[in-house]
Amino acid sequence: MTRDAFRQFEEKLARYDDPAETGAALHELAAALIPCHLFTLTAINGPAGHVRRVYSSHPDVYPLLGTKPLVIDDWFRAMQTERRITAINTAAGMEGQFPDLALIRSLGCNSSLSVPVMAGNDLLGTINALDAEGSYPDAMLDRAADLIIPATAVFLILRAHFAL
Repeated sequence: MTRDAFRQFEEKLARYDDPAETGAALHELAAALIPCHLFTLTAINGPAGHVRRVYSSHPDVYPLLGTKPLVIDDWFRAMQTERRITAINTAAGMEGQFPDLALIRSLGCNSSLSVPVMAGNDLLGTINALDAEGSYPDAMLDRAADLIIPATAVFLILRAHFAL
């Protein structure tokens, strides 16, 4: 199944008509590897100091919007310097971490996973997956890491498509 999912992703990447289709292709690949009821991609423009959502599995509640200020905190620094994949597996652990926690919970999500995607010492963005409580144990982090190379290609394509 996993090998087929990667092949399907490669085919979609090779043949997309609209660059936005690449985010959907990565979402399909992610769904074959990890639980991801809610799946978004956030592009980061460090020099300009802002971020932008460039893909959303739920555009009705998490639309592609304008930019938001980049928050440089310990979590961001860990992603940038250590390329740390971060998982929160409990509803209690998510408290205080998300300003939109009520909305996240209304979608049935009480776990989150953030995967940094870098190229050339530049943090291109993050893969953000949310699902039911307990969805991201340590074994799932290795599967999430398998998304980094495909996501790098997607972020480079989307950077050319979206004004960041």
